[in-house]
Amino acid sequence: MDRLDAFENVLEEILTEYKKIGQELELLREAQKMKTTKFRELLGKKLVYRMILDIFIQKGLLEEGRLT
Repeated sequence: MDRLDAFENVLEEILTEYKKIGQELELLREAQKMKTTKFRELLGKKLVYRMILDIFIQKGLLEEGRLT
């Protein structure tokens, strides 16, 4: 595996995890569990992933539309 393949694999993992966390947060919101530790930890993790993805978007390595 070369560096480009490794980068693309990591980017896909981050995108998958970002979307998964969003779904988990939505379930917790529906259950009115926004003040739980799990919710806050997931929200923090999602924000970190978003910051990473924003860097990729700024550098032209990712399109904004892939985040939804």
